[in-house]
Amino acid sequence: MERNDIATRFQSKGVGVKSGAKPISVLLPEELDAYVRNKPNRSEWLRQAIALAVAKEQAEAQKED
Repeated sequence: MERNDIATRFQSKGVGVKSGAKPISVLLPEELDAYVRNKPNRSEWLRQAIALAVAKEQAEAQKED
């Protein structure tokens, strides 16, 4: 049985990630892993969590200058 979504299945969802970019992988402790894996869109959730952490770190670095 052929899937009907073949034309759209692998198209970008507009999250601002370049095609062909190397993914970043991390191992998480079991309780964090279970929490993240239960997110409905864990990739987008992880991107947002990382972006917030980077913004916070950059803001703190600017205060130190």
